[in-house]
Amino acid sequence: MLADYRYALGIIGTGHIAHILAARWLESSYLTADRMTVTPSRAQTAHPLNVNVGMDAADVIKNARILLISVTPQKFEALAESVRGLVNPHHLCISVMAGVGTDRVAARLGGDGIRVVRAMPNLPFGLGRGVTGLYCGQHATRDDMEEACHLFSAGGATVTVDDEALMDAVTAVAGSGPAYFYYFVEMMMAGGVAAGLKAEDAQILAAHACVGAGAMLLEKGASPQELRAAVTSPGGTTEAAMKMLRERGVSDHVVEAVLAAFNRGRELGKANQ
Repeated sequence: MLADYRYALGIIGTGHIAHILAARWLESSYLTADRMTVTPSRAQTAHPLNVNVGMDAADVIKNARILLISVTPQKFEALAESVRGLVNPHHLCISVMAGVGTDRVAARLGGDGIRVVRAMPNLPFGLGRGVTGLYCGQHATRDDMEEACHLFSAGGATVTVDDEALMDAVTAVAGSGPAYFYYFVEMMMAGGVAAGLKAEDAQILAAHACVGAGAMLLEKGASPQELRAAVTSPGGTTEAAMKMLRERGVSDHVVEAVLAAFNRGRELGKANQ
């Protein structure tokens, strides 16, 4: 049965994240264009990455072994209805839909034996600096998870969770995390401009300071608390800044922001049950 599939990977969905994932897999040479097929987009007659464009979702399912489901949760019901009976236990379904559980994906696509892995990649995946949270659905195997980990390792690190409810926490920390970073960089830039820097210089300084700090956190193996202590000299400029952040309760607000994203994820999941 497996030998009958023409393509290794079929992507169902034409949004931004689907394009980022496909582009990274091609750029990293994890897959070649002739091993990938995608659903058509109304806005284009040919795919910009030169991969095969199927006639529709049904055509992609019939011809690909791994199915990446990358439609919005609101469109999933219509998709599932249109392809019911085509997905079978030989397929490995990988869902990147926020708030849609693996049991629901399996049930809507065909029921018993449908293998589903849920993935939550983030935007830096396209640069090979992303992180993806993964959860193994009840019918997916250890081999399926290894394959999914390998697939998403092409775009950075992977983290596996044992409780699907934690995927909302993955979304809150990693999926939404880049937005928190960009917001903090904006505020650092604003402070730099207020101190007399040009906006373009302030952006370069703030962005590189944050990216460099993140690289140290990954490469040094130290905790953020240890690295923060190393750069905070008693009575120095950093200590003055940290004192102000503490007095303003910034840490509490950041935790509350992450929890707000987490709770919204849970709400979306309940709405899509």
